[in-house]
Amino acid sequence: MAFITRLSRLMRADLHAMLDRLEAPDLVLAQAVREMEQTQDQDRRSLTRLERERARLRDREAELGRILRQTAEALDDCLAADHDDLARPVIRRRLETERQVGALQQRLRALDAECEARHRQLAEQEARLLDLRARAALHDEGRDADEGRVSDSWSSPGETVREADVEVALLQAKRQRGTGA
Repeated sequence: MAFITRLSRLMRADLHAMLDRLEAPDLVLAQAVREMEQTQDQDRRSLTRLERERARLRDREAELGRILRQTAEALDDCLAADHDDLARPVIRRRLETERQVGALQQRLRALDAECEARHRQLAEQEARLLDLRARAALHDEGRDADEGRVSDSWSSPGETVREADVEVALLQAKRQRGTGA
């Protein structure tokens, strides 16, 4: 039974390795970049909607502040004229408005926190997107070098110099020495 388990693991590993080689890394990177850009665009639109909502609520808060000032003046006038029957509806309106202001300020605090979190999230996404774009660019440069279009000035630690490269460099050096002398 253990032998069959090991054999199945080995076959799965070989299958996964084969599938990894079949995937085109440049296409996978390009798709990842596109998906991240789409996500970032959606998040920006969402943030814009939140900021519009926040501006609308701030306008409403200013309007309620104006109403509170008017009711305070009306209450002063009612009390100065000793009209308690007129003062009661004014007090009711002031209390209702104060409750609305409290609920509105609570919603504004929540929106402010959400907008701040979205700004941080967008900044993190932008950093990841820049990193992914840089990786894609490095991959493209490496692919171009493999195809002979671009000569890389760096090599990764695992790369070795082929004998043909040494021979070509030797011939070039001999030619330069012969023409330079």
